[in-house]
Amino acid sequence: MLRRSVSCLMLAVLLIAPAALCQAEEVVNRVVAIVDDEVITSLDLERSIRRVKMDLARMEANQPGSGGMPPTQIRRLALERLIDDKIFAAEVKRANLLVTDEEIEQYINRVKRANKLTEDDFVASLSRQGMTLQEYRDNLRRDILKQRLITREVKKQVVITDTDVEKYYQEHKDQYQNLDEVKLRALFLKVDPKSSLAGENAVRQKAENLLSQIKNGADFGKLAQQSSQGPGAERGGRLGPVKASDLLPTMRQALGELKPGQTSEVLQIPQGFVIMQLIERSGDKGLPLESVKAQIRQKLEQQNTEKRFRTWMKELRAKNYVKIID
Repeated sequence: MLRRSVSCLMLAVLLIAPAALCQAEEVVNRVVAIVDDEVITSLDLERSIRRVKMDLARMEANQPGSGGMPPTQIRRLALERLIDDKIFAAEVKRANLLVTDEEIEQYINRVKRANKLTEDDFVASLSRQGMTLQEYRDNLRRDILKQRLITREVKKQVVITDTDVEKYYQEHKDQYQNLDEVKLRALFLKVDPKSSLAGENAVRQKAENLLSQIKNGADFGKLAQQSSQGPGAERGGRLGPVKASDLLPTMRQALGELKPGQTSEVLQIPQGFVIMQLIERSGDKGLPLESVKAQIRQKLEQQNTEKRFRTWMKELRAKNYVKIID
């Protein structure tokens, strides 16, 4: 029944124009993928490819030397985004989730205030990125709905008990030390406040790629010098000695779990993302459970949320009919 409905839908697309025009339409706007009863056309794909290229261009502008991506990889990434969008849209509809126009305007106004932009400045900024205000609103609505769906289906399913926290603390007690000062290397990647969720994820992926290089033996200092957008970049990311109390809680927690020479995972901070490598620490003294309970709970929630998200996405893909034609 599904294949029959899909075939009918494809036939309807091809019969929109007269026969003479239909041949040209097949070349210009042919179907490249099917997701359940929805089609993705070559024009949809071209628009998605342009958005991916703009995201990569912003990354290159903010992170000189980040390198390009082969056209085939860009195309595949753009197509995967479209497929995920179709799947998410169907799930959002089933969940009856909504975002009001007022919420959209409130978000846009926060972005303008944060960047001290007038309405004309904001529209001009979007235009330079090849986007209209309406396209920005549509993308923003989709991103907000996607986040709400993820919160409902993933984050709210993750429950960390006090027993889980205590067990982790006992198994990793040596990682929770009180720090006075630290010397470290840090590689910062900034996220443009106006970026969409896709733009933020592109920066996150860049950070993950850099971390993978470090884990495979690349020199942290050289990578930081090439790519870091934060303090100490010209010195290979080297900072310190720095008072631990002056660091963001997320950074302080991660450093407390490292031994000299070890590298943190990719950490999200208000300005974007950071990777750190501990050089030296002083003032080690065991911290009681009560003082680190919130940190451990947050860490476990993040780990379990990421694991649950990967499982959930596999389940969504499995229950939806997806066929890539080209």
